[in-house]
Amino acid sequence: MKNFRGEAACLDKLVVGVACTSLPILPRPGRILVAEKKPRFSYGLKGLVIGESGESPAGIPTVRLKNEDLAGIADGDCITLSPDGTVSVAWDVQSVNNSIFATPSCDCRCIMCPQPPLPHDPDTVRIASETIDLIDPQKVQFICVTGGEPTLLGDQFLELMRTIKNRFDHARVLVLTNGKNFSDAAFARKYAEIGLSNCITCVSLHSDLEELNDEIAGVKGSFHKTVQGLYNLAKMRQRVEIRHVISKLNAHRLESFAWFIYRNFPFAYHIAFMGMEMTGCAVDNYDRVWIDPMDYRQALLRGVKILDRTALYVSIYNIPHCLLEQDAWPFARQSISDWKNAYPEETCGKCQLKGQCCGVFATSGGLLSPNISPTCTG
Repeated sequence: MKNFRGEAACLDKLVVGVACTSLPILPRPGRILVAEKKPRFSYGLKGLVIGESGESPAGIPTVRLKNEDLAGIADGDCITLSPDGTVSVAWDVQSVNNSIFATPSCDCRCIMCPQPPLPHDPDTVRIASETIDLIDPQKVQFICVTGGEPTLLGDQFLELMRTIKNRFDHARVLVLTNGKNFSDAAFARKYAEIGLSNCITCVSLHSDLEELNDEIAGVKGSFHKTVQGLYNLAKMRQRVEIRHVISKLNAHRLESFAWFIYRNFPFAYHIAFMGMEMTGCAVDNYDRVWIDPMDYRQALLRGVKILDRTALYVSIYNIPHCLLEQDAWPFARQSISDWKNAYPEETCGKCQLKGQCCGVFATSGGLLSPNISPTCTG
């Protein structure tokens, strides 16, 4: 999310609106004008973002930004104005990898979580709800609903999904979840009854062993709830993706995990093996979770081939080609998220497979495998 810090005026609570770079004709519901100077007539505008030399008009929520920051806000972006002077882009109209962030709260404490959970902030779900109401359906092809754990919102989560169904039923929708709340059959049924036509529920599962899964999840009982949630979603004819983030704790069981998936979840629409994003809790628990993908690449290939031979759709994400066995390359995917597809010049600059390779997490900084190299020459 892009954030810009400026000076607020007439702004005592968070404001959510759609950015416009020229003054729209009346009416102007939900519109926030972004311009170097205030307009002569600001009637009907929800707020203003003006340049540093602009004059703040009385009575309208306004943030003054540096003129160069104004260029970071595009016409059609959904933005928020905060009383502390922060302008945040909640929905980037020029990006294909936008997310609806429902809550920072979570009922797991995963030791490699890139975004450590925080107490729920009611403004978060308000931003999510208003963003869904404001963005132009014709400009939306993909929506990812995430958190924290979005299902913790209960009825509010279901209402978010109903709105997405009503406004964006043409779009591809991903819901990122630990699946635990779907262990409640009634909740799973209400979710299924929404009837999203192109939705995949992406459920994290950390191991085929209960004790190990719960150690990684940080909460006892998580394994049983997640498994029951997967079965309830399957009963409701929902498409589920099982996501398995590989760490030092579970890398030695990749083949066992693959057999476990085949035997217990043959209904899975997709299985994704995922490299770690080295930020957040993963950095705090570096010694416990970090493992070089080079050290498990053969086991990963064997696990992937087990699932492929059983006619299950399987992919590898977030692990560059140079850290995979060549036979695993056909299963390696590029994320649509640009921050997951970084290519350090010193290691990837001359690689001929850059256009096919996922690269590395930009957020991982220098915590990368020392074996990344431009050796993939096609």
